[in-house]
Amino acid sequence: MRAPVSRRALPFQFPSAPLVAGVTVLLLATGLGAAWYTGALRIPLFRETPERSTAGLVPVPSLPRPVPAYTRLTRDHFWDPAAARLSVIYLPPGAVTKDVLVNLGDILGRVLDHDKAAGFVFTGADFLPKGTREGIVAGIPAGKRAVRVPAEKVEGLYGLRIGDRFDLVATLPLDTSRNGTQGAQPFNFGGVYGPQLSLQARMSNWQKQATVRVIAQNAVVVEPLITRQIPVYANTLTQGGITRMRPVQEIVVAVDPDEVASLTEAMAVDAKIATVPRSGRPDDPPDSRTPGLRPVSPFTGPATGAPAAEGSGEPFSVVETIMGPKRELSAVPRP
Repeated sequence: MRAPVSRRALPFQFPSAPLVAGVTVLLLATGLGAAWYTGALRIPLFRETPERSTAGLVPVPSLPRPVPAYTRLTRDHFWDPAAARLSVIYLPPGAVTKDVLVNLGDILGRVLDHDKAAGFVFTGADFLPKGTREGIVAGIPAGKRAVRVPAEKVEGLYGLRIGDRFDLVATLPLDTSRNGTQGAQPFNFGGVYGPQLSLQARMSNWQKQATVRVIAQNAVVVEPLITRQIPVYANTLTQGGITRMRPVQEIVVAVDPDEVASLTEAMAVDAKIATVPRSGRPDDPPDSRTPGLRPVSPFTGPATGAPAAEGSGEPFSVVETIMGPKRELSAVPRP
């Protein structure tokens, strides 16, 4: 007979430690995730701020984001997408004065007088009169006209804000030389007083004068200095006609109707235009005017608003003398 074969029991092997740790972490993460998803477990990841009670406070409409000037307010300006509700701030009853607008119906449809930041209440001073059209035309004072002025044409426009008042002064130098030749005499008169006038011209510096015209009085900034892109068309040899964008700095100002032509003329003749800001204090007289300056003439005397030139003497008159074919101009004193 065959002898029975003895079976030897194999020893039991435990799983490795890294495998056990990985399975344990996986099961634990799965259980915590299921508990969090079902709401059985709530672990605050961040420190939650308890909601403040609004009992006894007055809700006041406010903007959730800034809105530029001359904008007509609608309900969309007050909608806060993050909170999914209309934006309001809660104030104690004692902080709500009679000027504060608490009814949203008194705000909708009104045009802003200036840029409005977020989180502030509204008063009547924030709006233009009822019936004002929105846009740049809202900032034009009644009775004035708006002109868009390039910054390269007018000096001193930087730093001006909406509502600032200023004057515009245009300066054109005089070319008193004959035929545009520097150093030539400004005139050539004969007679006894010819040398005297020539001497006075050199002493009083008549050749170095300029016409100074105040082309705008009490102008107002409607839109501050901004940079915008304008299209410029050009022909090229390789690409043909192309349109490129060129940056331009401009400002919108409001002037009186009779000053529009003067301002346009000064820019067209490339006169040197300077900005003269007015005082922003409430006691500044609004009817004060900036005087202009006309050059001093040897024949009419000092101009209005111009100081008398030293040695200018009495005003002269011009007499034409004809002696046969010879004609000349002579200066004689006025009686």
